[in-house]
Amino acid sequence: MFKPSIYFKNILTLMSGVLLSQIILFFGSLLLTRIFSPEDFGLAALFLSIVNIFTVISTFRYEHSLVLPVSDIDAFDIMSITRKIILFFCVVIFVGVIIFGNVVTSFFSKTELNFWLYFLPLMILVNAFFSIYRSWLVRVKKFKRISVGALIKSSSLTACLIIGGLLFKNVLVFLFANIVGQLLETVYLHYAIKGKESSFGNGKAQLKKYINFPKFSLPADLISVYSSQNPILLFSVFFGDYVVGQFSLTQRVLAIPIKFISGSTLEVYKQKASEDYNNYGNCLKIFKSTFKSLFLIGIIPTGIMFFFAPILFEILFGSEWRDAGIFAKYLLMMFFLQFSISPLSYTLYIAGKQNYNLYWQIMLLITTSIGIFMGVLNNSVDISIIGFSIAYSFMYIVYLVMIYYSAKGYVKK
Repeated sequence: MFKPSIYFKNILTLMSGVLLSQIILFFGSLLLTRIFSPEDFGLAALFLSIVNIFTVISTFRYEHSLVLPVSDIDAFDIMSITRKIILFFCVVIFVGVIIFGNVVTSFFSKTELNFWLYFLPLMILVNAFFSIYRSWLVRVKKFKRISVGALIKSSSLTACLIIGGLLFKNVLVFLFANIVGQLLETVYLHYAIKGKESSFGNGKAQLKKYINFPKFSLPADLISVYSSQNPILLFSVFFGDYVVGQFSLTQRVLAIPIKFISGSTLEVYKQKASEDYNNYGNCLKIFKSTFKSLFLIGIIPTGIMFFFAPILFEILFGSEWRDAGIFAKYLLMMFFLQFSISPLSYTLYIAGKQNYNLYWQIMLLITTSIGIFMGVLNNSVDISIIGFSIAYSFMYIVYLVMIYYSAKGYVKK
């Protein structure tokens, strides 16, 4: 039986730590935008975009399968063998950086990126391990641990950025601050996982059982991450670091409610929806309840931001960041739909319809790229962002319909 009190209590547990972490990051940004330039933010955003893309590949998306096995032993074996895959992948990346690093820096016309790339394998490692540890803790319902971990990362990251920025005033502070922040969070989650003996043979059997994750979820999620990072990568090439810096601050601010509420909801939703689907053959009730709550929570702040975003950004972050507020106005509808719908996307995994997600992600990349290039052809970043936002918004409405029919599931005999 669906017990709303327990479900929303778990969401609130996650949200408490995430709220504090986002508050720290937000107020930290008020100082950081006065210490670092938009160009500094742009270079850091470009590197982190590359990290995010390769992190998705490194796990083959098996971390998403950890909540699905009935047996904890099977899930633990999946986690154990996935860690080995990540380690091997990072070694391959390190060799690739040595051989092809100059090619990457030449493509983006940023020689300073060459040094950053040598830390790419380490960033992938700590991000990927964090991802699988978080999924395991969601499975065992240790939401408080995840919540505190988010607080540890935001505190250490912000402290390193502010102190390092004031002392050194060097963009490399972004690199080392992100390594420290993510490493501390990952280690904290690691020590919450009780040691068990793992079976390599059973691990391989489980990977085969959940082969749809690398087969469909990996390319779908890779396209998804690339689609979200596509503006940063393309703006870096066609419009320069200033625009990337402005856009990255816009994303950072508008993503706060997504990470705070929507992201916390996702972690709890996928555990509860998986349970309902296994027990009743559908998860329609929890789907409707979750979507309604997110939609109502997001609609009023979205309306307020539409009218006041430019002036708010200028007041909070300084006059040189007004463009970020204008970009925020263009992107509001996209972020509102993402806030309301993205936590429900795990329904497609539960229903075994990862292939639907893959097809949708392909169309998302195509349509949003067209939107961006409309601006490139007209030499207008405003047209690029508006086109990107409209295409993304339309595709999210299509996504909602797909998720709804997946949530209806089947009649359990």
